[in-house]
Amino acid sequence: MKVKKFDSMNVIPFIDIILVLLAIVLIFSTFIAQGRIEITLPKASTNEQTDLKFKELIIDANGQLVFEKENLEIKQLKQLLQTLPKDTPISLKADENTPFKTFVQIIDIFKELKMDKISIITELQR
Repeated sequence: MKVKKFDSMNVIPFIDIILVLLAIVLIFSTFIAQGRIEITLPKASTNEQTDLKFKELIIDANGQLVFEKENLEIKQLKQLLQTLPKDTPISLKADENTPFKTFVQIIDIFKELKMDKISIITELQR
């Protein structure tokens, strides 16, 4: 029996496996991305990073409030914030099309409760 010389390797099965894995990753990434709230952050010319553990407050373009993944009305938000310590760091993400009235009402609540560890999150202007 004669032994054949190994000159090249067939890579077509390897490419097939990679394409199947790529398709699986793309399918699952769309499922993961759909659980997010769509907001467009306003642009800012400066950027500052912090390491604090912030509670997240999101205001969407329609003025709907989401605090730590829970939909709230403004009155409910005020009651919830009263239960938190005054030095609790809170990140405020507001859509650039959020009604200004809603934004001012939220800031007034923070002032009334004397909560001053508020960070307004923006997107870096490029």
